[in-house]
Amino acid sequence: MIKVKRWIALAAVALIANGCIKNLFGPPRPPLEQYEIVVPAGEDGVTPPPGPPVLPGTLTITPYVTRGLYDDRGIVFRIDDLQLSAYTGRREWAIPLREMLGTITAEMLRAKPLTAEPAVFDPRSKKRDYEWRGTVREFQEGDRGQQVLAAVRLDVEIIRSANDSVVWRGSERIERAVPEPTNSMKRVVETLSGITGDVLRGLIDRARTDLGTPAAGTARRTR
Repeated sequence: MIKVKRWIALAAVALIANGCIKNLFGPPRPPLEQYEIVVPAGEDGVTPPPGPPVLPGTLTITPYVTRGLYDDRGIVFRIDDLQLSAYTGRREWAIPLREMLGTITAEMLRAKPLTAEPAVFDPRSKKRDYEWRGTVREFQEGDRGQQVLAAVRLDVEIIRSANDSVVWRGSERIERAVPEPTNSMKRVVETLSGITGDVLRGLIDRARTDLGTPAAGTARRTR
């Protein structure tokens, strides 16, 4: 009888301790969600034939500059254009944004090259005639009342490595509504992926046009 009472007492202590531990650490945290930007094909699903290169040599994409919250893994969101925060420890990028964008840019530049040799994303590469240096200005979900948006803004410079001079500079920003269900992070990331592709296509096309056009005031030789 004494053993039975002792067993009941020990069981009660264990249950109380277990409850205390749960209360001490709070409710279980939701599982971590990791996402990756995947740029979809063009609207018609067909990649146009690349035009002739407008620069000689190689083009190396360096890791994008990401400052503040963009330098962490947490997916950033903005509330009413006033408060900027991130889903820290809940929803994050599987790969740092600076590296993910570098890889995507290299892939898109291989499909639509600006240089005679294929573009590469290799921070360790020492062979670089030109560098694509990008900066993330915006890359987030935006919540405005009942409306959920996604916004991407990238600033880019193409640098001649020999003398560290800027040969082209451009900036592109797109903001777009997230389709229903807007409370789905999958929908937010899909929208950010589509915007990323459109922003990079715009930058590449503008660089091709600008670099392929003689500078203003350049005299043309005539026979």
